Amino acid sequence: MAQVPYPSPATGRRMIDPALLSVALFWGAGNVVLKWLLDVFDPAGLFALRMAAAALLMGALLLIRRRAIASRDALMLMLIGGGIVAAQLLSFVYAMSMTTASEGSLLISTAPVWTAIMVALLGMEIVTGLNWLGIVIAFGGVAMVVLGRAGPAPDAPARLAGDMLMIGSACLYGLYMVVSKRWMVRLGALQVVCYTFIASGIVLVIVGYRQALATPWQQVTWGHWLGFFHVVVIAGVLGILIWYRSIRLTTASSTAVYQYLVPGISVVAAAIFLHERLALLQMIGIAVTLVGVYLARVPPGGGLRLFPLPSLRQAQGKQGGG
Repeated sequence: MAQVPYPSPATGRRMIDPALLSVALFWGAGNVVLKWLLDVFDPAGLFALRMAAAALLMGALLLIRRRAIASRDALMLMLIGGGIVAAQLLSFVYAMSMTTASEGSLLISTAPVWTAIMVALLGMEIVTGLNWLGIVIAFGGVAMVVLGRAGPAPDAPARLAGDMLMIGSACLYGLYMVVSKRWMVRLGALQVVCYTFIASGIVLVIVGYRQALATPWQQVTWGHWLGFFHVVVIAGVLGILIWYRSIRLTTASSTAVYQYLVPGISVVAAAIFLHERLALLQMIGIAVTLVGVYLARVPPGGGLRLFPLPSLRQAQGKQGGG
């Protein structure tokens, strides 16, 4: 695909990007829809169905694009997808089945913090004092969200376990970003996402096909199928395509702010549709966590701008070639 030119100054001055705002809405609502679907579907069975559909769509996209890659690259991406991505997605759906949509959405958004820690420990990039401050602040906010519930609840042990599992899922996503960096820079993020999601789909179908077949289909309504369509096509494949195309048309820094909207949208949607409620300390914790995630993403010498860490910025800057 030909390189898409960057926008004119007039385009870059837009206060709100409708495409990116729509993706934030898709993803924020998608977390709530997923939580609702888990009332009927088994977690492993639901993701077996979801990833089977997503893998077929992404495989079709690769065929349409006709961008061949070296067999060694394809093999490595499939291994990353079948291992790290499959584990991340499976831990995410099981965590979401145990905790609330609000808490789960906020905790998974800490993935950039774990990425920053990993690149610092591996010596891959410079992590500044401001980044470390953001990491500490984010951990404090997460603690407020996890421990700040109002009063005892009968599901408290399960929710705590779900929160811990969601943090583990965020760690796996951060690991995926670190491990896949070299391919994202060279091949483009969209190419990498397609190959890794196809591989993870194969693994998750193998893991969850029995649970999928055991689904109580008599309880599945047309509303559930609409929700399934949303999480697979709208929030999944379409959301990814719009996101990466928007980065090509603007810059990674212009898109980063919309990532911070996703947890807030999930919290509002969960309150409206699932009647979830947050304690005051948890609401403060959400704000604190997002501030910490933001600071953890500021690159050396970048000032307080909405730029990701260099690894993510470099990967996203190359997506026009993907």
